[in-house]
Amino acid sequence: MSKTSKGNVLGEATAEADKYMLENAFYQSRNYLELIHGSDFRFVVGRRGSGKSALFHKVTEALKATGEAILITEKPSEEKTAALQEELKELSDKYEDARSITRLTWKVQIFSSALEHILKHYKADKLGDTRTILVDFKNKHPTLFEHEGLARSLEALRLVKRANPGVSARALLEKISDHFKLKRLTDAIIDGIQNALSKRLVFLYDGLDEGWLPNPLATGILGGLARAAAEFREDAHGLHCLLFIRDNMLRALVQLDPDFSRNIEGSTLRLHWEERSLLSCVTLRLRTAFKWSQENDTRIWSQFAKGELEGMDGFRRCLKLTLYRPRDLISLLNSAHQAAVLAERDSIIDDDIQKAATAISEQRLHDLYKEYQDVLPGMRMFAESFRGGLAKQTFSAVKKTLQDVVDTGVSTGVIARDFALLATGADALNALYSVGFLGIQDEPGDTVTFCHDGSNMDVQGVSDTQVAVIHPCFWRALNLTADLPQEEVLIRLDDEDDVAKGKPAIVAMQEDRLRRLGQIADELVRIPLGNEGAHSFEKWVHKTAQYLFAKDLGNIELHPNKETVQRRDVVGSITTEKGFWGRVARFYGVSQIIFECKNFEEMSGTEFRQAWGYLSGPYGRLLIMVTRSSQDKQISNKERALIKEGWDLHQKMILLIPAILLQRAIRKMRAGEEKREDAVQKILNERLDKYERGYISQKSARNE
Repeated sequence: MSKTSKGNVLGEATAEADKYMLENAFYQSRNYLELIHGSDFRFVVGRRGSGKSALFHKVTEALKATGEAILITEKPSEEKTAALQEELKELSDKYEDARSITRLTWKVQIFSSALEHILKHYKADKLGDTRTILVDFKNKHPTLFEHEGLARSLEALRLVKRANPGVSARALLEKISDHFKLKRLTDAIIDGIQNALSKRLVFLYDGLDEGWLPNPLATGILGGLARAAAEFREDAHGLHCLLFIRDNMLRALVQLDPDFSRNIEGSTLRLHWEERSLLSCVTLRLRTAFKWSQENDTRIWSQFAKGELEGMDGFRRCLKLTLYRPRDLISLLNSAHQAAVLAERDSIIDDDIQKAATAISEQRLHDLYKEYQDVLPGMRMFAESFRGGLAKQTFSAVKKTLQDVVDTGVSTGVIARDFALLATGADALNALYSVGFLGIQDEPGDTVTFCHDGSNMDVQGVSDTQVAVIHPCFWRALNLTADLPQEEVLIRLDDEDDVAKGKPAIVAMQEDRLRRLGQIADELVRIPLGNEGAHSFEKWVHKTAQYLFAKDLGNIELHPNKETVQRRDVVGSITTEKGFWGRVARFYGVSQIIFECKNFEEMSGTEFRQAWGYLSGPYGRLLIMVTRSSQDKQISNKERALIKEGWDLHQKMILLIPAILLQRAIRKMRAGEEKREDAVQKILNERLDKYERGYISQKSARNE
């Protein structure tokens, strides 16, 4: 067994409490590799339990080992953070003032720390005037160097305030700059880094949420550090700051900082976990705990978990009770293992997981309330409004429930610094989706998409008839009922685009997309012709349209009007005035384009007459009929005659597109031969040219 505390076979849930597992069973995730291989992120953002502190520790350790940079780490204490807020409160209660003032005091702290490293270097004696300036600064401000980290920033503010009693917040900016001669100090630090250290200075900050509150002053302190970090990058100081912060803090910056998109947005790495990485994380701990040598992750898991929990499907069954974060999963499995030990078993079974599930559900719900109680007005009341009800409801029903909460005045007078002010039930729904409380069920289908990493998502355009699902990990805590067990909910994560911006992550994301595209292309050949495969074919067309036409078509839906007599298969709204779709919109009056799915090779008059009946109002005078024809360029004489008949009698165009053409466009997109929109637009334009120039002007063949 491991050296972890008795009863917790997978170790403690927090990195700080389990040094043994941190040192011997740390999983080198894609996030970790991204940070140690030279990425220029300045913010690492994660929700509670996503592994920020463990990552902070191991990234620091790895960067030190390379010797390529000098590292300075800090975890500000709560009392110093609170003291700094009090000092600022005497000057102003505005975010802008707090950010401007602390931008300078953070610089004093960072530059003075850099100064100490430069003067200790053996090359410092050769710096001439630069060394004189640095020594002079240290001698003039001795009390600064009695403190470290944020405490030094606090001392810098106090020194200037004492020297300038009664000064205003705006006037204080010039006083700080003059007091510490920041321009002169900046130039000396840059020279010292370049000519003495000859390597980067990297400052890593963790625990910035200690003593932080979602108010303008506390957030302004974080904003000041963010702005200073941005300036270091812009001016090539040889300094780099990396901040590990919680999602709720970042959201407060989004709301308050006018320069968020320029200073922060493009330099943020969100901590993201998916099934395979969580499995590797858990099995690494199991190997360490039990001294197992088996290399295959799935086999290791199946050695620990038996019955319904074996294999990847069994692991997924456990994941449904978590928010796909290491802390959730470790807590669940530790509790389940303790139940197994009491039953005198070496491995866990589903009954053990079920015994642990209620307590874990309560913990996750409490964590959600604690994390967002200040930055999301009414978080607890929004969630509690579903207690004792249904886990799955239509969007319209969910919005009505949330609107009732909004109407009670929960957020009246409260400034929502995390989300935009939640003025409607739709706003609240969007917020609850963004923090992973609610998910969206595919239509049709059983898969539910959740956002687990806290990134901003917009789901307000989703149809009111679509189904929202409360995350299964909250079902027990809220006493919810559903038409299936929580372990059987098919979860898909919608966090991919916020994972990372650096090269390693981009490559991994591209490879994943290529695999998906290959799967879509290959799926077509496995769909049987005729009625047997009709539904699968509709789903394939829907999925393919989403990949190929997302740039120019919005809200691509499968069976959007399923309750009407004339049920159209796939519909998307044209959102561009250019290219093929602009041509269709202008000439054929189409704003809602229909993809009619026909899972057989040749069309008859019945299919055409049905299609003509669909074309009116926003659907205009053109419809795309996707078929299973094996002829990618030719259509039958009968089909040509029907196309001409529809044009001559109704001025309506039915454009037949064999599915193999869409499959070809997907493969071109996967191979990178052409941009996806270029490839498919070329196919569609050429097809429509042929219809307009040839088929509707030719002499009609007699229709059967």
